[in-house]
Order: sequence, then C-alpha cells, then structure tokens
Amino acid sequence: MIRKVDRYELLEQVGSGGMAAVYRGRDTALRREVAVKLLHPHLAARSESRARFSREARAVARLSHPGIVEIFDYSGDGALESWLVTEFVHGRTLRAFSDEVGFGFPEVGLLVARALADALAHAHAAGVIHRDLKPENVLVCEAGPRRTVKLADFGIARLLAGDERMTMTGALVGSPNHMAPEIVEGREADARSDLFSLGTLLYWMATGALPFAAPNPTAVLRRVIEGDQQDPRELSPLVSAPLAALLGRTLARDPEARPQTAAGLRAELDGLLAQAGLGEPPEELAAFLADPGAYKAALPARLAAGYRTAGEAALAAGDRAGALSAFDQVLAVAPGDPAVLAHLARLTRGARLRRGATLATAGLLLVCSVAAAAIGVRSIREERRRRADAAVSARRPAALLPAPPAARSAPAQAGGAPAPAAPPPEPESATARRSAPRPVELSLQVRPYAQRALLDGVEVAQGAQRITLQLSPGQRHRVQVDHACCFPFVKDLEPAPGSPRIELRVPLEPRPASLRVEGDPAARVFLDGRLLGTAGESQRAPFAVLPPAGESPYEGVAQLRIERDGREPWRTALKIRAAGEISVAAPALEPTP
Repeated sequence: MIRKVDRYELLEQVGSGGMAAVYRGRDTALRREVAVKLLHPHLAARSESRARFSREARAVARLSHPGIVEIFDYSGDGALESWLVTEFVHGRTLRAFSDEVGFGFPEVGLLVARALADALAHAHAAGVIHRDLKPENVLVCEAGPRRTVKLADFGIARLLAGDERMTMTGALVGSPNHMAPEIVEGREADARSDLFSLGTLLYWMATGALPFAAPNPTAVLRRVIEGDQQDPRELSPLVSAPLAALLGRTLARDPEARPQTAAGLRAELDGLLAQAGLGEPPEELAAFLADPGAYKAALPARLAAGYRTAGEAALAAGDRAGALSAFDQVLAVAPGDPAVLAHLARLTRGARLRRGATLATAGLLLVCSVAAAAIGVRSIREERRRRADAAVSARRPAALLPAPPAARSAPAQAGGAPAPAAPPPEPESATARRSAPRPVELSLQVRPYAQRALLDGVEVAQGAQRITLQLSPGQRHRVQVDHACCFPFVKDLEPAPGSPRIELRVPLEPRPASLRVEGDPAARVFLDGRLLGTAGESQRAPFAVLPPAGESPYEGVAQLRIERDGREPWRTALKIRAAGEISVAAPALEPTP
C-alpha cells in the first residue's frame, strides 16, 4: 500500500541525510511529480531540528530562480509530522555526476560555477545565504526543457532580514572541505562565505581534488584556517593563470580579499569563459549536459580557437603578456598549434632583433627563453613550455634560419667555372622522421580503475584499468590518475632514448570516508569495536573512517555500535565506501530494563 502524507503519495525513497529522508512522490490534487522531504521521526520532536527544517522552508519559499530547487508546500510549524514538498529534479547530485561522467576540462567547471554564482546572486539579494554549499547539495538537471544545475538543501541557510536571524549552537554545522574559515572560527558568516564554498567547488571541478583535503576533518579544518591550498596548476596543467588567480582570491582566508558579491564573481567567470570562446554560458552548460561525451570531444578544438582569438586580440592591443597567457592555453589543449607557433616565432624574432642579435648563431629554443625574458613573461607551466619550444624548433620558418649550404654562392673552380651545385638538402620533416628517437611505451595497471588518466595535463583515458601511453624520450612527462574515492596518483617520468617498456602498478590510495552520527550528543560511537568518540563530536567534525580490511580496500561493511551508560546499545551494519559521506540517524536509546 502506498503511504500518503497529506495529499502526497510517497512512491519511492531516493535519498536520506542527517535530517530527513527524500521521496519521489505524487501530488494527487495537481497530478504532478514532486519530491517530499520528511524530517526523521527522532528529530521531529526536537525544537531545534524543527526550527531548522522550518527555516529551510521559509528560506527557499522567498526564492524564485531556475538555479534553485523550487518549494511547493510545507507541513507548517504545528504539524505532527514535518515535511517539505519541492520540485522533483530528474538527475543526480554534482558528486555523483563527477564520479560517473566527469567534467574533463576546467572550462566545464567554469560553466557550472557560473550557473551557481547566478543562483547565489539571487539568493543573496533576497537576504539568504546557503552556508552548506557542497557537491551533494547541487543537483544536476539532465532532463526536461532546461538542463542546468540547481542549488538544494538550504537546511542551515541563514536569513539576513527581519527578526528571523537564528544561530546554530553547540555544533559546527557544515562540511569541513567546503567551509569558510570564518565559520570554522565561529565568526559571523555572510555572502562571501558562500563564495568561498563555491571556490572550493570550482577548484575541485578544475583539478579533480579538493583544495584543503587532508586525512581527517581536524586536519582539513586546520588547512582551511591557515589558507593552505596547493596551486591548482600543479594538479592540472589545463588550469590557466587567470583561473588560478581567481581561485586564489576566492579561497582567500580574509573575506575582504575575496570577490565581494556573487554578481561580481559571476562577471569574472563570464570574462574567463568569453576568453575561452564560450560566450553563452547557460546554453553551453545545457549543451554539455545534453551530451557530455560529444561536448568534451569537441571542446579542445573550440578552446584552441577561442584562446587563439583572445591571444591575437591581446597582441593587436600591445598586451604581450596577455597574448602569451592565451597562447599558453592553446598549447595546453592543442600542442603544436601552427598558428600559435607562428605567433611565437614572430614574437621571438622581434624581441631578438631589438637586442641586436642574429638568429643565425642561436637555436630557437634559446631564443624563445631570451624573448620571454625580454618581454617580462615567464611560461606558466614548464611542461607546456617544453612542448611549445620543441614544436617551434620542429617547424621554424626557413626565413629565420641561416641559409643552407646549397643556397650560398659556391666558390669558382679554376678557370672561372662555377663549382657544381650541391645536392638539394633532404626535406627537414623527412630528416626529423628518420632521426627522431622511438617513443617509449608506458603501461599502467590501475586499481580499482582510473576514472580519468592524464598525460601532461591532457585527458587520455576514462574508466580504464589498463592504460598504454607513448612517451617522448628525453622529455619530462607527468602522468596523473584520478578516481573520486582515492587520492590522485601523480608521477613524473623522463625516459632516456632507447629505454625499455615501462610498467607501473598503481594501487590508488583510498580517501577516508566521513561519518556523522545524529542523535544523543553524549552517546559513544564504536566502529568494529573501536571507540571513535561521541555523537556530538561527529556532529562538530565528522569522523574520518577507512573501509574495513577485506577483499577491497575501497569499500566494505563495518559494525556500528552506539551506546550510553544505562541504555541498551544500538547496532547496525554500515557500508563504508572510500571518500563517501555517511550520515546515520540513530534512534533514541532505550533505558536498560
């Protein structure tokens, strides 16, 4: 028999969190599909939980934006059972989308971040901040007439207007990996706190890693407070210098150093996307969600064209630093792009001529470095500069080289007759093909599997356990293997000419899962007999737990026990997956008879 709540039929449970269970439902009056969010029974009797649930209803009800899940109905503060009815989004969370589909390029992350910034601008203008922006609270709408991303779960949103201001006490509410430092330190949060959280999402989408990742929540919070994050370009060479700079400001420890409004951040994201040639962000995001595979396959050529155009415009305006930055991005997605290499050759020649030197006595590799110094610009990534220099050397224009021996005047033979002409030189491309060292084969065996593998910042495989790559001998290469449940594997290789086949076994190191126990804060929490702490401690900072030893290091089942003196312990089997977020709603413990 189908359960009903008021006029809503509950068809199937589609999710559960620390506060509520979510069902796909049906509005019997309006005959439409809805989502019904039911507050867990053990929380419904608590005034603080009911107030928090009521606050979500009031917060979302004042908002109307295509990027925010719409609220339809609410049980009311005095109802015996607390429920919230919203639109039903056909799709998955941003976390699940990342795990199962992936973004592929930082520019796709920019499209998602821009949509979220637009939604936050609307919420902030209405006096609402979210305070818990994370991948699990972003829904990816993959069906229907408007494919986009939507903000959900304003359960700890703070209302800034009127007398509705409420403060959560006794617990640190939020997600450590995405929490602004002022919230961690107990200071007042404002709209810029949401922008910090959005910065963590953009960093994660652009690099595949969280900016403040650490083995346990305490270490994460310490890194957040200290502002200790790795340069995103070290994790992905596809990240541009302007994007890295924006991430640095958005993740600034001091709110005054961040973008000050969501609208301002949205404008900056629009500028980065325009430089990449993606000038209509909502339409681009919809196209990506309609067919992610085809979109990602076509994107490198589009990005190369967009950044090339931006670089040429910067050159025309006399902005050489901006031009080199844009050309650097072209070479990131299209190494050896002939138009960019031609621009680099002209820049090199101009800088060299101004210094009064001749190209006839120097190789172009040295000239490129001298030119970069002359115009005050340094290549952003060493790997990309090596590829660009090598490609330039292989395609250098004949006009920039000393004349070949056959073209020079031959000395006259005795009797005034000219010397026989030297045979024409073999075409350079044929010489290069004959003299180029053979590539070195790299074989990777990945466990559990690579959700994506990158070579020198370019994605080369998805969803594979065995990957074979070709490395150029004598050049430095960076291999990266990513899986959402594990820490990234990164290795630099520089094979010598004639090196044998390289084989690497890559057992990815699992990330710990986070465990939060809702219930009596004084209750003690045991996992497989080991005391983790109290439920209250998990509510302030979730416990970091690894899957139990077994057949797989990435997931397994552990025994959870919650107890308190004088009460019957509560037990349940708990499935733990590496990097997962687990929230357990423990029932109230009954007194021991």
